[in-house]
Amino acid sequence: MKRRTALAGAATALAAGLAGCSSGDNDTTNNDQNPVEPGDNTAGERTSQSLRLTVGEDLADSEWQSVSATYPRDRFVVQSAQHEAIGLGVDSSGDGNADEEFEASAISGVNNNNFSFSIELDTGYTLMQGDTVLVEYPAVDNPSEPGEYEVEMAVNEVRTETATITIE
Repeated sequence: MKRRTALAGAATALAAGLAGCSSGDNDTTNNDQNPVEPGDNTAGERTSQSLRLTVGEDLADSEWQSVSATYPRDRFVVQSAQHEAIGLGVDSSGDGNADEEFEASAISGVNNNNFSFSIELDTGYTLMQGDTVLVEYPAVDNPSEPGEYEVEMAVNEVRTETATITIE
């Protein structure tokens, strides 16, 4: 599958918004889907994770420099990922599709431990209020027990969202 197709799929899967979560600065969000979605929500499976974070005033007019996610300790296992396997984009029109896409060359580093990942970027892209950052991380092991788990996500270490992911 081509990178563009995979990222478009991630954007489409997450097109609806932040599942009613507020960003804390009165941004409006759409209630249809979560800002974090597994490619497969089966307990014990290794799968991709798609993340979606909406930019507010706090990040407007700044360059997109990083994105990260932290999963519950001792539940999820975050595997390492090659730069080429990570999907990155920005939906600036609000239609759920990536209007800007970034190649592996925009990634300056990927760090992970057992429960989190951080992607350092050199995109040259200036974030605007209302943009939605789209990320697909290819290798996260779901917990062995079904349930609802909270995932904390951040853009540029400034904007933080917490979302619930359901594992069956």
